[in-house]
Amino acid sequence: MDFNIRPVGKACAKSGRAFRPGDTCWSVLFEKDGQLVRQDFSAEVWAGPPTGAIGHWRCQVAESADAGRPKLDADSLFDYFLQLSDSPNIVQQQYRYVLALLLLRKRRLILEQVIDIDDRPVMHLVGSAGEGPFDVPEEELSEDQIERLQHQLFDSGRSVAA
Repeated sequence: MDFNIRPVGKACAKSGRAFRPGDTCWSVLFEKDGQLVRQDFSAEVWAGPPTGAIGHWRCQVAESADAGRPKLDADSLFDYFLQLSDSPNIVQQQYRYVLALLLLRKRRLILEQVIDIDDRPVMHLVGSAGEGPFDVPEEELSEDQIERLQHQLFDSGRSVAA
């Protein structure tokens, strides 16, 4: 049986004090309306597990997975997506495809439909502010290629802290 338990919260459930990386906290699991609920308590306010707790454990607040990774600005990515629209370069076309996927995830682009052009799937996209339409051919990229293109995106200076 798989359990979906969220990671450590951002703040203590009792005091409301924000957790910092490296803080020690206590996590408690409850059952509420048929769901497992996790609450996290700072070491300063911990007085043992509350009544009704299914389980509890001590943990350390980890460094944020995003701490060293810059946030991507959707509008800057969209501008770069537009710049690559007429590029005949195969690598830039792959890059544009990865940008389209990122912009879909950030809801800056909207997928209207997938059409076939010359027996190749093509995403028909519009911008969330009414831009477009844009046709982006799907690229058959390996996970390694996608990761490499994403790293290039982070290293290109097109990301900004949010």
